[in-house]
Amino acid sequence: MNNKTSSGIFFIVLLCIITPPLFAENFHGIQAHGLADFRYIRTDSDNQNNTDFSKFSEGGANRDLFHVNEAALTLQGRLGWSWTGSITAKYGHNAKNPVDISEAVLFFKPVSTSPWRVNARLGSFYAPISLENTSTAWTSPYTLTSSAINSWVGEELKTFGGEATVGYHLENGDHVDFFGAGFGNNDTAGTLLAFRGWRMHDYEATILDGFKLPNPAHIQSIFTRQSLTTQPFAEVDGRAGYYAGFNLERPDAVKFRTLYYDNRANPTVVENGQYGWHTRFVSAGLKVILPFQLTLIEQSMLGNTQMGGLVGNHAAIDVNFWAHSLLLSKKIIEGHRISVRYDIFGTHKNDEIVQNPNAENSHAWTANYNWTLFTHHQFNFEVTTSTSDVTARTLQTINPSQHETLWQIGYRVFF
Repeated sequence: MNNKTSSGIFFIVLLCIITPPLFAENFHGIQAHGLADFRYIRTDSDNQNNTDFSKFSEGGANRDLFHVNEAALTLQGRLGWSWTGSITAKYGHNAKNPVDISEAVLFFKPVSTSPWRVNARLGSFYAPISLENTSTAWTSPYTLTSSAINSWVGEELKTFGGEATVGYHLENGDHVDFFGAGFGNNDTAGTLLAFRGWRMHDYEATILDGFKLPNPAHIQSIFTRQSLTTQPFAEVDGRAGYYAGFNLERPDAVKFRTLYYDNRANPTVVENGQYGWHTRFVSAGLKVILPFQLTLIEQSMLGNTQMGGLVGNHAAIDVNFWAHSLLLSKKIIEGHRISVRYDIFGTHKNDEIVQNPNAENSHAWTANYNWTLFTHHQFNFEVTTSTSDVTARTLQTINPSQHETLWQIGYRVFF
């Protein structure tokens, strides 16, 4: 048993010890909830050396693996009539630190007697992009593997700042909300998309996390000041970024959300081995509740990331990225759900540095069946198959076109 697995089991035991008293006594107004996630996986790949540029975190060698995938504990407490606080600690199988904080937020939500509603949040939290990852500790109630969009959001995007929302609510519950945020510590967002490409998983980076770069010796031969590890939540230039958007919703019927994101990073600044990546994108999502207990969720993202000074007519790295996903989910009977999702995603190289190929065209299918027992116990059976063409694989003398399959059996305990 490796150290990370031991840490995961220790964290789960700790949750089991401290959580019941919190529920039993409502300890000083604090409420606790969380999950423990155990996973069996089987990976199949055309090329067993396809690790750095696999579409899955456990890609590459064909193998079987059982591990503690995740354990999370969220504590929430009321701080006044209008203020609440929330903090989530998490163990993750692939985390840099065995246990770390994934979110820490103060919420301001005053009672309103008019159709206008104002609320805000301050701290470290996810931007309102995903319409799938809405469950405990940013998990999805539909699949184990997140969409390509939500996988990247979990890896490289987190708001360290404040967000304000102004909404107008009708008597029937319909409402429109306009939101905007200012943030820092997200200047390296785009590093993984450009150097590695998209990936599909269910890992969400914690505050002090870091990711090893693919083919680091090759990257450092071009960008000598680049660290071997990218820190997803770093501030390198002292400039604040922002996002803004709106949300339209008819409860239990339809929801539409869109936003524009710009981290405003200076691509010519390097700090402690971390380059600034000027990343901006448009994101849109639609969720529709259909007859026969069907749910349809569509998400799209289109953006660009740049790093480095001008080389010819473009930044040293200049990459367009895009992704779309369509999920259809159906409740069969009480406690049983099947979900199918199609993802298509890619990147387009604009820059003129020929020794750094970073174009991609990929698609994937995910099929999931989950069975919830006694509210708190859930079994998942899932298969994800990916067909991808990633030009950076040629750096490792691997065929750029690869087919991979990820089989998973998951057991989740919610509390």
